[in-house]
Amino acid sequence: MAAVTLPPASPTRPRTLVIGSALGTGAVLMFFGALFGLYFSRRADTMAWGSEWFPEGAIQLVPGSMNMATMAVSTVTMAWAVYAVINDDRIHSYLAMFLTAVMGIAMINQTVFYFNDIGLPIDHSEATTFLFVIVGAHMAMVGVGVLWLGLLLLRALGGQDTSRHRDLVSAAALYWYAAVAVYVVIWYGIYIAK
Repeated sequence: MAAVTLPPASPTRPRTLVIGSALGTGAVLMFFGALFGLYFSRRADTMAWGSEWFPEGAIQLVPGSMNMATMAVSTVTMAWAVYAVINDDRIHSYLAMFLTAVMGIAMINQTVFYFNDIGLPIDHSEATTFLFVIVGAHMAMVGVGVLWLGLLLLRALGGQDTSRHRDLVSAAALYWYAAVAVYVVIWYGIYIAK
């Protein structure tokens, strides 16, 4: 019998994009960790002295919870995008990336509306300054994620995104999941715990 020779396997692509995104995302998470540490420390000090942190009724639960629901659903659509790209399902990858970006835009829109609705200026107190800085930084984080998804969507529509280049979507998904994780802390620590 003649030996069957198989063609050489294609070389494994280095995952430098995912590693770089993980390092960048880690830096962003450290930034938010420092902000949350300052926020929770100052809130605990203020409340220990018997002072109120936010004025009564200033922070409402409904807008923050609606944003949390939107961000939770966006994790599913982001996972769908990664799955579709891995399986060369172009139509579903387009749809999943588009829906994830739309949910990010909706979250930003709801947050801007909520900031206008509460009517507290940024310099009203230390609490409102922290609120605007933390939530505003998170809106910027989500905005970067939406732009990233927009660029990936343009690349996919151009026909360049295949399962061989799935690291692009995996890196965006890693960043998006970090944005959702940060919002979980915002939702619980600021909107619920007040």
